[in-house]
Amino acid sequence: MTDTVTTPAELSGGSYESTVRTKAEQLKQELIRQTLDDVESWRKAVDVQWARDHPESPMSPIPPEEIEGYRQNVRNEYYEWVVPAFERHLMPDPDAINPMIDGLRTIESTFQGSQDGAGNFVPASAALSRINDVRSDLNHWEGDLQVNFIDNFLTPLQNVSVNQAAVAKVVREQLECSKVMYIRYRKAVVELLDQSIAAVRELNNSKDPKAHTWGTLVGIAVGTGLTLATGGVAVAGAVLIIGSTMAQGLVPTPPQTNDLSAPTAQEVAVNISDALSKLSGDVFEEERKVRDAFSNICETIATSRAASIRSNTSGPLAVATPAVSSARPSEITDGSLRPS
Repeated sequence: MTDTVTTPAELSGGSYESTVRTKAEQLKQELIRQTLDDVESWRKAVDVQWARDHPESPMSPIPPEEIEGYRQNVRNEYYEWVVPAFERHLMPDPDAINPMIDGLRTIESTFQGSQDGAGNFVPASAALSRINDVRSDLNHWEGDLQVNFIDNFLTPLQNVSVNQAAVAKVVREQLECSKVMYIRYRKAVVELLDQSIAAVRELNNSKDPKAHTWGTLVGIAVGTGLTLATGGVAVAGAVLIIGSTMAQGLVPTPPQTNDLSAPTAQEVAVNISDALSKLSGDVFEEERKVRDAFSNICETIATSRAASIRSNTSGPLAVATPAVSSARPSEITDGSLRPS
């Protein structure tokens, strides 16, 4: 994956909010205009209004003032839901995740490191580099205590340090995955507005309008968040299905399977409402995948650490407490801690 996930400018902050509100108002006005101007849409509006106002009477010539009342109802009532319906999709903000991503990146870099000329791992953190200093100091020791301390404490501690970086990395990537999902969510909202406006404009008194299709979200989060190998090395699982386009906040274009077109403005409006419901459902499903990934990460870490703590044995994410840490001086000198 790439180093950063950047929300496109047009989908971030006030720019996105302004775009959604402006386009939603434009869609509302187009629906009103076409309901009044398109023959089929206006006939349907008249039929609905007559049935509501005269439920027991057959259709008859309608006075001009009543017709004007119908027009006012279309202008002031029919599509008042449109702007609030899209405003519900202004949140969440993908960039709200940035502080957590940055914090994990800092943790990750703290536990990372490189190899020196002798092939020894050198942590980036000055404090953690003391592990190598202690290892060098122990060259002046000899005997079982030296070997035991290096093999059963220093080496596991160094492994755990590397694994902590891997854990931070996989959690960061999962958060970035969540951010991409919300970026794609915003992109889908804007695309839905554009296609909806086009579908309404397509009416033009035509009983066979051109299709205007729209695709919702595609899967973002897949696979397992974290696995731990028996050798004490943390392995980042596949949490993303995207590669080089990550920095632009893009994911594969979803299939265009949702047709917004219809013979009347009212039916187009129903299709738009259905599309918004589908989008909400798909976002919920993507969030469920993200939740499951984080649950897997937490469970994997907790299980590994608990097993090490219960048995006081070193594992991928915990170091066994050495007996020497609580030994009396006499136990160190009399050979009590000598491995059997």
